[in-house]
Amino acid sequence: MPSRPSRTITQPLAVAPQTAATLLGSTESSLEKDRAVGHLGIPYVKAGKRVIYCLSDLKDWLNANKVTPSIHVAEGGQS
Repeated sequence: MPSRPSRTITQPLAVAPQTAATLLGSTESSLEKDRAVGHLGIPYVKAGKRVIYCLSDLKDWLNANKVTPSIHVAEGGQS
């Protein structure tokens, strides 16, 4: 019997707003507001009537908005 080709599971390129909100730790309504007002600046794609978020755009947005706190050293030289 010939062997069947194995199915490869691939990662999605884009996700629906509900999934994007979950991945970002946000809410779907916050993403909807951002699309209308642009208060966060999260990129999205309008595919006909549907809205989708590219996972690469979400990752880039997170990296661009990353905040690394600085370490403050006390005057005595000890932190």
